[in-house]
Amino acid sequence: MVSSALAAKFVFDKRRLATAYEQAKVSLAQLERERTHLSQELAQAKETMTDQAEEIGSLEQELNNLQSRFDLAEQEVWRLQTEQLALREANDGISRRLAAAVQDKQALEARLSSLKELKLAMQAVRRKLRDERWQAWLARIRVQRVHDQQQLANGNRGYVVRNGVPTLGEPTRLQVRVLDPQTP
Repeated sequence: MVSSALAAKFVFDKRRLATAYEQAKVSLAQLERERTHLSQELAQAKETMTDQAEEIGSLEQELNNLQSRFDLAEQEVWRLQTEQLALREANDGISRRLAAAVQDKQALEARLSSLKELKLAMQAVRRKLRDERWQAWLARIRVQRVHDQQQLANGNRGYVVRNGVPTLGEPTRLQVRVLDPQTP
């Protein structure tokens, strides 16, 4: 009985071991499939990483190019803003001058639209021209007088003076006697 119990135990252990062996073989096959699958996924992940690294490099290059283009655009915007400000200031000055010219034109048109105003304007212009000629003549006379005074201050130089007043331009009869130089 011991031997039949032993034999039964042996057969039972053998079946159990065979079942465990079969289960281990199935598990091993499944692990091999998983290992192959994971190896393939690892290879794909490496390939994806290298592709992404190349893509990151090209993206960094593109980012640098875009940054330099952005800097250039920023400088251009600053230059254009400065130019726009200068143009606005110039435009404001021109607008003010234009407004003043339009006002002057309107005032002149209003003034010259009536005959009476036109006559008064012409008289004013004539008076202004006469005053300018008069002032110019007075200035020439003043200059000539100053010049004459300087000439008189430098010496007589042949002018005849009677009673302390120059007789320049007056007809006079004079008898001039020149003395011989005396020797010492």
